[in-house]
Amino acid sequence: MQETLSIKGYWWLPDLEENKQPGILTFSQEDGAVLDVVGVLDTSGFTPFKEPAIILGITQQGKPITLYKCIHLQMNYPSLGLGFGGEKYFAHFVFEGVHFSSPEKIMFNCLYAHYDDLDVWVGEHGFSINTEFTNDGIISKVSYQTPPEQLFKLSDELSVGVAFSSFGPVTSSVQTSAEISQRANLVVKSNSQDFLFDKLFAKLNAFSNLLLVAAQRMPIPTIVFGYSQENGQNHGEGRVHYPKINIYYQLIENVQNQKKKIPQELLFTFDDLIDEQIISWFSSFEEYKTVIQLYKLLFYTNRSFIEHKFLSIAQSLETLHSILFDNQYLPKDQFKAQKKIVLEAVPPDLVEWVEMALGSSNYKRFALKISELLDYKKDILCELIDDMDLFSRRIKDTRNEFVHHNKQKKTFRKNELPSAIAVMIMVFEVYLLGIIGFPDEKVLELLEPKIKTHLTGWKHLRSKSK
Repeated sequence: MQETLSIKGYWWLPDLEENKQPGILTFSQEDGAVLDVVGVLDTSGFTPFKEPAIILGITQQGKPITLYKCIHLQMNYPSLGLGFGGEKYFAHFVFEGVHFSSPEKIMFNCLYAHYDDLDVWVGEHGFSINTEFTNDGIISKVSYQTPPEQLFKLSDELSVGVAFSSFGPVTSSVQTSAEISQRANLVVKSNSQDFLFDKLFAKLNAFSNLLLVAAQRMPIPTIVFGYSQENGQNHGEGRVHYPKINIYYQLIENVQNQKKKIPQELLFTFDDLIDEQIISWFSSFEEYKTVIQLYKLLFYTNRSFIEHKFLSIAQSLETLHSILFDNQYLPKDQFKAQKKIVLEAVPPDLVEWVEMALGSSNYKRFALKISELLDYKKDILCELIDDMDLFSRRIKDTRNEFVHHNKQKKTFRKNELPSAIAVMIMVFEVYLLGIIGFPDEKVLELLEPKIKTHLTGWKHLRSKSK
């Protein structure tokens, strides 16, 4: 995923395999996957640009390639039969190691992905290192056994979990070093038949969002791969080999060099979670998807001004309230009855105006929503916020000033915004940790270092879990 590619090969459309054209596929996080073809893939003549869902290829080394969700960027059609012409395409996904002839056939049995911060989050390894000091020197004994995968059954169809890959050691005639390395992967796996890629990929992204909450920054995929039952190769005597399918796609932001974290810097570790919490995350993800995506925007490093960050977390809190709390002052039938009484009492020429004014009057105002969120978790938030009513009003006034461009009395000054945003994020995380399944006392334990860091101005680290 983070590596760059430059692959020479022949390329064609699935229904025009006889028209194979040479070209080069390049991939980088800066530019994405771009196919530069010598010649024209579609031989139907001077037609408007077509957007082929699939382009197939074979590399110089004989490896199959599928380009998925392609966009036609450029065409140089051969004039009067002279020259080869040329085309350029952008592909959203590159599948290296397989041919899929149509989007409906892009199916996988399992997907694996390694992310920055994942090894720290999982915190498990298979190494045993024993060092002895003797009169003759140091004796070091290193043994390694790959840890077993940990899978959690979401349904009869799918399981998710963590699996481990290991590499080495390499032996040589002159041995000067020996290295074994291990990598943790998030895995989404079918319990039976292959599944559409888009469905499995959505589950993988949902899993990575749990890592985002824990690591408090964007999870950057470094390696993504999968296996497909349909891609099995028969080696005779009942032996079937399933080649590894490497997957490449461009991230929204370019990959950033991130300082490695230690477990104590994480909001929680994989070890803090129990089976039911991981399963619950997936079962509730669709309901909370909107607020999680709004929260996620806060962790893009190059895409947001401070005003945008404020509005994102303010919207996250408002949407969260709409899911968790009653959003209306009165029951619907009671409000409808009272509205009818009011409309019957006003002069006929004012009925339309009054009805319009009453249209959304039963829905709670923004400041009240924030106030209810704060009050419900006041036992956790009391150390962080002195005056919860005042804080709610200041959030409301700042939001209104940014949205409506009207000066408000209690708007946060620009130098106060970073602190206000930090507190609002922690309010959101109190609820988010509850959604994951942590009880209030555990939520306070997990957030305490972050709260103390905010209050004291110097960094606090949490105790290592369990």
